[in-house]
Order: sequence, then C-alpha cells, then structure tokens
Amino acid sequence: MENLKESELVIRAKEGDPTAFENLVERNYMLVYTISYKWCGTKEDAEDVTQEVFMKLSKNILYFKEESTFQTWLYRIAINTAKDLAKMNERKRKKESAYIEERKTSIQQQKESSLAERVHQMIENLPQKLKETAFLVFSEGMNHKEAAAILNCAEKTVSWRVFQAKRALKRNLERGESL
Repeated sequence: MENLKESELVIRAKEGDPTAFENLVERNYMLVYTISYKWCGTKEDAEDVTQEVFMKLSKNILYFKEESTFQTWLYRIAINTAKDLAKMNERKRKKESAYIEERKTSIQQQKESSLAERVHQMIENLPQKLKETAFLVFSEGMNHKEAAAILNCAEKTVSWRVFQAKRALKRNLERGESL
C-alpha cells in the first residue's frame, strides 16, 4: 500500500479499507501536526488538534469529492479545527484575564520580546482574514495561488491581503508598538 498514489488510498479508505486509512494518516501526520502547531503554538494543543483532525477525517472521508487535492481538503480541516480550538482558548483566556485583572497588583510586569515574537503577536492581532492569509503565505511559504485554493478566494484577494498585512505590520513596527 505504501506504493499507492494518495488518490488510490483515498478511494480505498472511502470503501472502508482500514489499512488505506492508516496509510493516509501516516503520510499526512506531520503535515497536519505542523499546521496545528503553527496555529496553536503549543505541542499539547497541536497534538489535540492533530488527533481531532484525523477523527474528523475518519468520519467525513466519504464527503471528500475530489474537487481539490486530498491534501488541500485535509489542510482546510486542520486549519478549521485549529481555529475552533483557538476560539475556545481565546474565550478561556478572556475569562482568565478578567479574573486576573480583578486581583492585579499595582506592580506591572514588563516582558521583553524578540522581533520575531512581536511580529508573531502582531499577526495574531490582525483581522481574521489577514491573519489566515499571512499564516499561509509567510509561515507556510505558500504562493498566492496555493493560499487562494485553501482560503477559497481569488488569487488577487490573497495578494491584496498580503499587501494589507505587510502594511499593518510595517506601520506597527515603525510606531514601535509594544505588545
């Protein structure tokens, strides 16, 4: 089975072949984990997202219609799952922040960040569509066409979002915005 094309494995997995499904998982595990880690930022969250993605895959592989490549479809599942976890974590962080704010002392802690950490945080603060585009193009190294396929938008839209993201990051860096 290791010599089979991914499309053949997908067909067999859709037919209920557990070995074909296992091969798909093995072939794509690192891709999904890497995406998850870049979106989530922690090993634990990335592992949770990766596990969730493959659970979703096992339940939904029959719905793959081959309108795009299998990896593109899997990429979308991974990003959407990571986004769901990020939303859940954001709600949790807001609750924790509110709790901490109530009990905060007058002493403020200053945290020094490297330029890379600042830029990463600035990307996190971009509007969602710019953030998604910046992640795919800057972090994943995708070209605009590949990013457009994953984001279900026009290539020109990706180009415009990249321009807007760069402009926002540059403006924030020039202002010396501290995060």
